[in-house]
Amino acid sequence: MIGAVNSKKITSSSAAHVALLDQFIRLTQDTIVEQDDAFIRDSLVDLLSNLRSERADYAEIIGASALNRAV
Repeated sequence: MIGAVNSKKITSSSAAHVALLDQFIRLTQDTIVEQDDAFIRDSLVDLLSNLRSERADYAEIIGASALNRAV
C-alpha cells in the first residue's frame, strides 16, 4: 500500500516537472529563433539539449512508476 502511494506521488511529481520543462523548452526554442548572437544561440541550444534530456529522465520515471503499479 505504501509503495503504491509513493509511486503515485512520484508519478504526480514527475508529471509536474515534465509540464514545467515543456514550458521552459518552448520558451528556450522561441528565444533561440529570435537570437541573433551566435554565441548566445549556441549556449541556448546546449541548454535545450539538457532540458530535453532532463524531460526524458522524468518521462522514464513516470513510465517505470506506472509499470510498477501494474505489477
